[in-house]
Amino acid sequence: MKSKKELPLELAERLALPEEALLGAAKLTVTGGRQLLVENHRGVMDYGQERIVVSLGRGKLNISGTALVIQAMNRRELLISGRIQSVEWE
Repeated sequence: MKSKKELPLELAERLALPEEALLGAAKLTVTGGRQLLVENHRGVMDYGQERIVVSLGRGKLNISGTALVIQAMNRRELLISGRIQSVEWE
């Protein structure tokens, strides 16, 4: 018998869906080192011009750079701009 955690993964594979579609997993899109779109976030934990920490369903995301700014944010998406130097998943 499969566990409750395995069933959504198996369903996503069988339907050829991305994991984030069923599990709410975070999806990151970096454009030219100047913009970062975080989908399925759980909120901002820390915010400054050189560091932004974003809560995820499974851990957190540390974004480092210079002149970092949150351009837009809603319940699902977070758009960060500036000079993005590193993105670390914890």
